[in-house]
Amino acid sequence: MPPVLLQCQAVPDGGRLLGSEAGDMWEALDAVDWRALDAVGPDHPATDVPKVLRRIARADATTRPEAVERAFADLQDLLCAPGRFTDVGTAALPFLVDLALDPETVKRPDLVELLTSLAADGDGEGGVGRREAAARAAWRRQWPRIRRLLDDGDPVVRRAALRLIADRTAPLLERWHEERDLSVRVALLLALGRAAADEDPTESTHAEVRAVLDGLLHGENPVLRVAAVIATAPLDPRVPLRAHPMLLEILADPVVAPEFGEVWYALDCDIPYERNDVAAWVVGLLELDMTVATSFVAALAETGSRIGDAELRRCALDEAWRLLLARPSVEAAVLPLAAGLLADPDDDVRYRAVHLLAVLGHRAAPHADRLAALLDDPGESRLFDGTVGIHASWALARIGDPRALPELVERLVAHGDVWGRGCLPGEPRHPSVADVLRPLRAHAEVLLPAVREALRDEVSRTGWLVEDLRTVLHAWGENPLLPGEPTPYPQPWEPPLPGPAEAEATVLAYAADGQWRWAFTIALDTLTHHGHLTPPVREALTALKAADCRLSEHGDYRAILQDEEIRARIDRVLALP
Repeated sequence: MPPVLLQCQAVPDGGRLLGSEAGDMWEALDAVDWRALDAVGPDHPATDVPKVLRRIARADATTRPEAVERAFADLQDLLCAPGRFTDVGTAALPFLVDLALDPETVKRPDLVELLTSLAADGDGEGGVGRREAAARAAWRRQWPRIRRLLDDGDPVVRRAALRLIADRTAPLLERWHEERDLSVRVALLLALGRAAADEDPTESTHAEVRAVLDGLLHGENPVLRVAAVIATAPLDPRVPLRAHPMLLEILADPVVAPEFGEVWYALDCDIPYERNDVAAWVVGLLELDMTVATSFVAALAETGSRIGDAELRRCALDEAWRLLLARPSVEAAVLPLAAGLLADPDDDVRYRAVHLLAVLGHRAAPHADRLAALLDDPGESRLFDGTVGIHASWALARIGDPRALPELVERLVAHGDVWGRGCLPGEPRHPSVADVLRPLRAHAEVLLPAVREALRDEVSRTGWLVEDLRTVLHAWGENPLLPGEPTPYPQPWEPPLPGPAEAEATVLAYAADGQWRWAFTIALDTLTHHGHLTPPVREALTALKAADCRLSEHGDYRAILQDEEIRARIDRVLALP
């Protein structure tokens, strides 16, 4: 809770105060000498504040949504200056409260959020100057009215108002005992757990929070039981591990699943969490024990198959993928999970399963025949580029299976100049042409005609595809230029190898803080070239090899590819005398 609000908690409820504290709101608004106030910045004059407040007050259901959005954005720009209070924000405070309390005002939760932002603006203030003293006094005067937002008739407003007390267990507990709306109660529970974890365990409210959560763990409402587990995790991280059978039962219940998307809100997000989002949250908490985490994900997949829940199967694969991106140790656990879904009737599930197996490379070799059967599968993901067949080709290429070679280049080029539709860091996506073809130098004789034809077709365009094709040709030791091209192709710059002492220092520094991965790779090549290893460097590299993390700066499939390359380099260095 911002310091300015901490000082407000003891202010009694003194009855309704008008925003002006002396009459009609609009008369009071006009009475303020806005020109005399310090503005947030030269592009946001204080005299615009009353104009924007009137725009918001006049808005109703017939007002164009974009006009309302613009008014709120303007108000945010005019009033908020992170790290410091402003005169204009303090002057506007009572009028903001008036609007927030008026049931006729549009987008009242947004006004409550703006109040929260204004309260936090003073967090960076050092000392108590004139501006901060005035702001604190204004907030103390308005707090009895602001507090009424916690009892508002609209649960969305009540939920937004919880941010004003988000890290104080006493007022949160007070609201818990009064609140009956499930969407607000879930948000309350999650906030209670975090607030209690941050306070002194000897506080009486700490024990009361634990009692509330413990009671709900065995309660009748399944959504609240899950919320109680997650809320308790900051206080006792092993609670989710003990509760994972119950969590699986609830999350896989087709009757309960839709409820999450209706009532599961957290204070840091205005959009409700769907069942799969909550399941992902749970898996993150279970990572304290990776055996439990992977078995939970496998159980999600198995249950999803048994009850015909494609969304649950997608969730299981997404979580398996997320774990695999971060931890090499889960490879053995996620491989059978993905393999078991290769024939899934849902296109999105097959897409994710084949993508996961493709990244596992040679470890997926026992499933090569099933992957080959998917080469012509046109199934697509709703979110990601490419087809099941393309990923099956990639998987076979990674395995080293020659069945990948026919039409491989054509398949890749058909989708090769995309970077992953709707793709966020860490999500599955279409592999780059270079990442698929560069390792296939042994098959260059078969693939070269198609690569050169693709380059001829694409060379007049700009984009990743042309550069990828040239990169592949260069990696294969071939001329990356087409006949008649006048411009010399720039050779990739290869830095000179550092001396042994510098290389050892780089390795030790990387082992200590994980920085400069590119320099670390060059240092490994240097050590291999010089053919000798000192005991400190051997010890550091042995520890790195044993680390259950990806040695890569990437956040998608490239993390695993680069991790493999770096670990292979480490193995070569460790084989030295």
